[in-house]
Amino acid sequence: MIDRGRTPPGWPRELAPPGSSEFAERVVPWLLDQGPPDLRSSVLRTLPLALVRYLIHYAEGGLNGARRAYGQARVELGPLLTAAEVATAQQGFEAAGARFLQLQRELALVEGALLALAGTNLPAARG
Repeated sequence: MIDRGRTPPGWPRELAPPGSSEFAERVVPWLLDQGPPDLRSSVLRTLPLALVRYLIHYAEGGLNGARRAYGQARVELGPLLTAAEVATAQQGFEAAGARFLQLQRELALVEGALLALAGTNLPAARG
């Protein structure tokens, strides 16, 4: 449960607390910053709940991709790169995965706040 005006642990630093007037004004621009650039011209920009749901799936796909890239790096890149370059690539994949994991957590909180703003008591859908 998210309290209005209080920032829950893990809340995005760039976003005003849930329930505040600034949250309502800034949530869509913040969400648009989290996804691919073409979202800015998508109809989803007018539907915050649909936008956050899309981004939850987007982040899940990014995390899965980063994990797979990390796990397959030696097999796929080993013949093409030095061991040090493969290790560097794996560090990049790991950093990307960490960012997507953080984004998943933030999006779940934002979705909960949007659901509260919409006046629904339904729990946020997962995955």
